[in-house]
Amino acid sequence: MSTDEPRRRTVVFVATDLSTAGGVNRVIRDASQLLAEQLGAGVSVVSARSSAPPTYAFPASVPIEFHAKRGIASYVRVLRRIRRSRPDYVVGSWTQDNILLAAIFAGSGTRAILVEHQSWFFQGRPVRLLRRQFYRLAWRVLVLNPRELGHYRRFLSNVRLLPNPVALPAEVQDVREKLIIAIGHLEPRKNFADAIRGFAQSGLEAEGWSLSIIGQGPELARLQALIAELGLRRVVIHEPVADLEAWYARAATILVTSRIEVFSLVLAEAMGAGVVPVAYGADGPCFILDEFPEHLVPVGDIGGLAAGLRRFADAPADLRAALRESIERRFAPPVVAKQWAELLS
Repeated sequence: MSTDEPRRRTVVFVATDLSTAGGVNRVIRDASQLLAEQLGAGVSVVSARSSAPPTYAFPASVPIEFHAKRGIASYVRVLRRIRRSRPDYVVGSWTQDNILLAAIFAGSGTRAILVEHQSWFFQGRPVRLLRRQFYRLAWRVLVLNPRELGHYRRFLSNVRLLPNPVALPAEVQDVREKLIIAIGHLEPRKNFADAIRGFAQSGLEAEGWSLSIIGQGPELARLQALIAELGLRRVVIHEPVADLEAWYARAATILVTSRIEVFSLVLAEAMGAGVVPVAYGADGPCFILDEFPEHLVPVGDIGGLAAGLRRFADAPADLRAALRESIERRFAPPVVAKQWAELLS
């Protein structure tokens, strides 16, 4: 090997439990693959609190190390063992875990990168105070939309905006079913009751349209009761799937009704597949749709959801193409890989 050849950078992604479906674990999978295959880094992932197999398949280029589910002391030991292995970079993805990661890797020579996948106001005051102090110790803090960047810049000099990579299908289907989709964990924050009510108010069911909600969680019984109460026959809640491409290829519209959303990977993926969005104007959707503000609805405006669904029920092919082009230009893996390369340089 030539002595002039640069040393391969090593990166460790620290995950909590890769077996839980959700956007963060998909981002860990996609970002680790991106750094390994497009930047040539030596990347590994540590599942620090679960030995269960991952929901999303990782490529062979990204080995995973599993640890059994134990308490906080065990998690700290895992982080200290990673510190002793002296990787160039360590990447965290959850606020409370990031606080510990920042403290343990301070002064180690390993550059700690803390990715914030939750809105800055989501955590309680004690956690926010700890974050404000300990995030200063990290090499970089990465946020996913401009509003988050503005918040953290008030007290951090090491914060950067670096969005999630968004996979794009090879082709976009021109022919679509009269199908609206909504995707995510069935919890109050995702607000699927508003999606159901907005669909009911739109009157599209009488014209042959359907609403499919893809997810599971504690709100299942409540949402099923609401569907029955409203007398809706074409609203179905489906079990989550690891691969959503088949849903994106069929659907005409995606509804995003989260009250809090820092990015919304499913929104960006759906747009990249040519699905037309109608979304509440949380921070993440506002960022993703900043070139298409007419697709945003004030949070809580169910009538606005219904009007948006009717307005875009027969969207032309050129709108689908424009949505895809926006995602490809801003969030496609090669675009985000270039931003990671600039960061790590």
